[in-house]
Amino acid sequence: MSLKYQITLPEELAFRLKEAAARLEIPLAQFIRETMEHRLRKVEDETASTDPFARIRGIVDIDETDLSTRSDEILYGGGHQA
Repeated sequence: MSLKYQITLPEELAFRLKEAAARLEIPLAQFIRETMEHRLRKVEDETASTDPFARIRGIVDIDETDLSTRSDEILYGGGHQA
């Protein structure tokens, strides 16, 4: 799914973006998306370097919120009993 946003750019920036996209022979919209992705990755990397838990965030993909009742199963595997 895609969302549309309308933004206002200074003329000089719009001109530079169009020139860069033309040099790369890609559509302007694609160039803007790729540029935004690049900048977003940099911001996320900077945030990760200051957040001690950032590297482990998302390492476990479980929808449950109360995992305490299944800690042995999660840590040791399916059939383990304490």
